[in-house]
Amino acid sequence: MRLESTKLSVCAAALALMSMFWAPQAQAIPAFARQMGMPCSGCHYQHFPVLNAFGRAFKESGFTMIGSQEKLESEGLSLPVTLNANLEVYTQYQSINGPGTPTTNGSTTKAEWQIPQSASLFLGGRVGEHVGFEAEVSVYPPPAGLLNYKMPFVFDLGPAKAGIVAYGTAVYGPSFGLEVLNTGANAVHLFNQFAMPVISAQQYLNTGVPAMGGDLIASNQMGFVVLGKWLPDQTSNSGSPTSNYARLAFTPSLAPGLDFGVGVQYWGGRSSSTGNIPGTVGSSVGFIQNPIAVGLGQPLIMAGLFDTRATAFDAQLMGTVRGLPYLLITSYADAPSSGASQGVVNGFQGNLFNPGTASRRSFNVGAELGIIPEKVTAQLGFRLAKSGFAVGSNSNASDNAFLVGATYALYWNVRFDLTYARYTGDLYNGLSQGIQGQSYLGNRLVNLNLIADF
Repeated sequence: MRLESTKLSVCAAALALMSMFWAPQAQAIPAFARQMGMPCSGCHYQHFPVLNAFGRAFKESGFTMIGSQEKLESEGLSLPVTLNANLEVYTQYQSINGPGTPTTNGSTTKAEWQIPQSASLFLGGRVGEHVGFEAEVSVYPPPAGLLNYKMPFVFDLGPAKAGIVAYGTAVYGPSFGLEVLNTGANAVHLFNQFAMPVISAQQYLNTGVPAMGGDLIASNQMGFVVLGKWLPDQTSNSGSPTSNYARLAFTPSLAPGLDFGVGVQYWGGRSSSTGNIPGTVGSSVGFIQNPIAVGLGQPLIMAGLFDTRATAFDAQLMGTVRGLPYLLITSYADAPSSGASQGVVNGFQGNLFNPGTASRRSFNVGAELGIIPEKVTAQLGFRLAKSGFAVGSNSNASDNAFLVGATYALYWNVRFDLTYARYTGDLYNGLSQGIQGQSYLGNRLVNLNLIADF
């Protein structure tokens, strides 16, 4: 019985490892550059999608700032003369040392080209003096449809801004309402989009789940706060948002030339889901299912009640050293186990952010240095994590990783990214691989990507 339970847990862990090979859209939107009449460097640091201080202010304004672009204005109307849009296309080469015969030296390799890997149409900008919007429509792969949408209502209160945001997202979780740090508190601003769980603890916990909800927001030059209600689904069939989300971040001015931010995130409560968004256990699209059911070969699409419990702490520092721009990020996150692996009881399926039997936690560090400012960067990152899964006599298997990477910007809106990531720990030893059998996913990943925005 114990061996069978271990097998099921590791199978769930194997599916969780698929997070290493999934890359969401980077959310770099030239549509906003068109609205502001500014180059991308006006809002981004080194390269998109990393935000600088002005980029944070633009986002906190609800996308309502407008630059040289002509407006249609009358009483009760203030719109750009054109609907600002752009097409974003990813082309990818990916190589992993698996799946294949489960060996500790990773003797098998799987490599593939994806041309394109994904394509999305972005729309966004000013709706009125105090209202903006952002929408992402998936073009490829099929089926096409609306992936992410939000509409912020933001008003000036002296030196501060405050408002509400309504949103729905297939991939970014409840932090999609408002997030402006580059730590992975939301995936849209991470400097590396292809091994996100290595450099961000929030992404390791899979906080980027389907979500729908609303936030109260407030911000000024010293930081921002978010209080929200949400549910793990992108449709209203699951009922009312009953889960909680809170975010508090500070961005004090420490010294000239330094951009510092530190914050805390909280996810809490319990929500239902119709389970209408398919996906895989772990950090990938649609983490809405019971891992025991996956192990028994039941459908991946599950419905029921889910705890939504996790906490995270993060910080970032941007500046220059010897004239070279750098970004440092660090984060720690923890998601307790809710015992879902014991089976579904009255529809309850455990903690959305932890399908295991022990606490799932991660400490991550990432760094990027502009070797040739705004042209070439070098990246480093590492993770020390506990998976929450049992492997043999180890009740909480380790899941560590490191990466090296580089970017080359042909133009601000055309970039090549190269990433090498290596994964180590109990989840990758001979016992774990033997139990997983053909589910073994390897422990080395190479990604070469071309990202272009038109």
